[in-house]
Amino acid sequence: MSDVTSTLRRATLLVRDIERSLAFYGGVFGLSVYAELTVDMARVPFFPVGEEPRGGDGRFIILKGENPLVSMIGLMEMRDPPLPEPNRDIRRLGIGSVALVLSTSNANAAAKAVPELGGEIVMPVTEARNLGDETGDFVPARLFMAQDPDWYFLEVFEPLT
Repeated sequence: MSDVTSTLRRATLLVRDIERSLAFYGGVFGLSVYAELTVDMARVPFFPVGEEPRGGDGRFIILKGENPLVSMIGLMEMRDPPLPEPNRDIRRLGIGSVALVLSTSNANAAAKAVPELGGEIVMPVTEARNLGDETGDFVPARLFMAQDPDWYFLEVFEPLT
């Protein structure tokens, strides 16, 4: 076991349309903008995105929930040149897939907003159990699964305790 401790602060998603993703995560989960910037990719040639040689620009927005120091989602759209469409069916999870787990205060309202904002419900809201307390125990929850507009898989639960 390592003597190092860590806290996941943010996961960054590469997206096709940052405005659509901003509307989705703001409208479904109530996330708000924490920071926004344009990234000159020529200044970060080590960042493994896009074609060689590195160049062009990307738009980067970090969204925050209740706690602005953890649980943030970054959205990055490569604008010039844009990234190509994915060449695999990312609607099927496998190695390299991302599954985001989010807690919400209202699963029914969040699930209703998903298709209205460009996502897709994979499993409707159901009563279930999910890992969700500080000790790693299961808690009763309302749970649904969805895909965002870029096909990132979302597991969303509302703790009922």
